Amino acid sequence: MRDENFTEIEPDMIDEVEKTLKSGFCDYKLKDSTFARESFENAQDITLIQMIGEEEIELVFATKYEDGKYYISSGFDIISSDLLEGRESRDIFQSVNMYFRNVIANPDDDFDEERESLVNFLVLSDEKYKRNELEVLLDEDKIRNDYKKDHDEIYSQDDLTDIQKSLALKELLHMSVCEVVNDLELFYTRPLDLSPAEEHEKNRQEAKALENEMQLY
Repeated sequence: MRDENFTEIEPDMIDEVEKTLKSGFCDYKLKDSTFARESFENAQDITLIQMIGEEEIELVFATKYEDGKYYISSGFDIISSDLLEGRESRDIFQSVNMYFRNVIANPDDDFDEERESLVNFLVLSDEKYKRNELEVLLDEDKIRNDYKKDHDEIYSQDDLTDIQKSLALKELLHMSVCEVVNDLELFYTRPLDLSPAEEHEKNRQEAKALENEMQLY
């Protein structure tokens, strides 16, 4: 449905929405249109697809440019906050974690597009993220080489049990993800995919560490 009632939209807001849609990490996507100042200046309709579960809802917004000001269908006010805040509420850790696992599990696949999308998402989410640093940390070859190096070093240690080896490898991968996310509190969390045996071993290690610490007092 096309809304013909207009509301003014600031140029900076147009740019922000454009970046969010391009990031690929929001619940809306463009259909056969672009969300840019030029679209408004040419009075082009903008079609967004809203994703609600597995259902897609098509939203059409008219635009115009008059007397140096930009206008869009008034209905856009209803979804603008949801569109922009969606990128911030999405779980950053889960996104980075999934990227790492996919890169490692598919060594012959190219992840350039996924990496660029993830970098855009992180940069837009928080100013603490720097594009040049992320490009290095999320490089496919670096992730795979680091993982292989950790794997080879851990599994060459004959004094460790199989459970201890798998736990150690998962913890190192978890630390790599936490380094990208850059949240100090996450470094004190456990990997999400520990088996019951690995959980038991981790509990044993922490209890032993606590016992050793108590002996110092």
